[in-house]
Amino acid sequence: MTILEHPVLAGAMKYVSATSGGEYAGPCPWCSGTDRFRLWPAEGATGRWMCRGCGRQGDGIQFLRDMEGLSYPDACKRLGTTPKAAGTTHTLKPAPWEPKPAVLPGEAWIARAGQFIDRCAAALAAGGPGMEYARGRGLTARTCAALRIGWNPSDLYEDRAAWGLPEEINPRTGKPRRVWLPSGLVIPTLREGQVVAIKIRRSKWTPEDQLPKYAAASGGGKLPMVLAPGEGKPCVVVESELDAILAAQEARDAVSCVALGTAKGKPDAAANALFMAAPVVLVALDFDEAGATAWPWWRSTYPKAKRWPVPAGKDVGDLAAQPGMIRAWIEAGLPDPERNVEPEPVPESSHVVGPILRRAADLAHGAPCTTSEAELAKLRETFPHLYVCPATTPPWNFRYVSDCATRCATPCELQATN
Repeated sequence: MTILEHPVLAGAMKYVSATSGGEYAGPCPWCSGTDRFRLWPAEGATGRWMCRGCGRQGDGIQFLRDMEGLSYPDACKRLGTTPKAAGTTHTLKPAPWEPKPAVLPGEAWIARAGQFIDRCAAALAAGGPGMEYARGRGLTARTCAALRIGWNPSDLYEDRAAWGLPEEINPRTGKPRRVWLPSGLVIPTLREGQVVAIKIRRSKWTPEDQLPKYAAASGGGKLPMVLAPGEGKPCVVVESELDAILAAQEARDAVSCVALGTAKGKPDAAANALFMAAPVVLVALDFDEAGATAWPWWRSTYPKAKRWPVPAGKDVGDLAAQPGMIRAWIEAGLPDPERNVEPEPVPESSHVVGPILRRAADLAHGAPCTTSEAELAKLRETFPHLYVCPATTPPWNFRYVSDCATRCATPCELQATN
């Protein structure tokens, strides 16, 4: 038996993603939250689960002990696993991390994906809701055309065989699974001109939706999206592909942009080579708990890594509404030689940084602070709830005391009081 087959969970859980061999969501058996309970039945020997509402979590053995009051040996027996000997301790030592080559799909999948992307790209280029949505997310028509971004107007469910995938049966329904291609903005990952992965930002998604905001086409490659690569270029690391596209649109002449897909994502061998050769790696994972938790790995793996959350909001997309802000934020994190290079023209892009935003970048790099002590005191009194340096305009939201010292080389009382 697996914990997915337990009578309390059977029929109540919905498959939501392929994370860790398959992720399921449903109501929590303890707190009754509607969709905060997550289950990964294929992870580890007995599966793993957690509730984002009440905080309960554990493996399959712990689930049976908590739910049915079973002893440890009895829970192991139910799950078909061997109990550990009494009195023994097991210390897991993580193996040294090594980058792996990208895992690419087969030729049939690539061919079918190319046809789908071509149709969606044509639909977006024709205008209408697709182009309107793309522009609303900060994308230009030129960027969409160059990266073959498209629009899928309606949900599609295609046979797996058409994509070169083996048949799979849904254990809950007994019917063959299909390749789900929901309506929305279609974002392909390209390698050497071929489509090797597809993400779709669902147009029908709502915060109450139990299905994910981004849907990945089944069978796609397991690899990060890499844009504007160049040996020795500074790198920006983000989570979503859309964030990487926005960063590359505004600053592809200055940085390479890499999207990992999730905060827990790791680079493949090609991306790792870029990071090792980069003068700085700006780690701009989402400003949330997952992004903060992931930072220590980057700090210990890449000596040139610098935590660089966006100055406002959660991710790069939150900066798109203010022209020039994305580039100013990136430039503020670069070594001076890179910041002072005149950027290449970027058609249809708001790459020209205005004087105010340029001043913010200069101040973040230690230019003399021209704000008087009286003005600083007034700003500190006005914004006591913000971790900000008011000497920059607009204020950089540093959020952490350590970031203040990292981003601003000019000593001031704010570094002690922030």
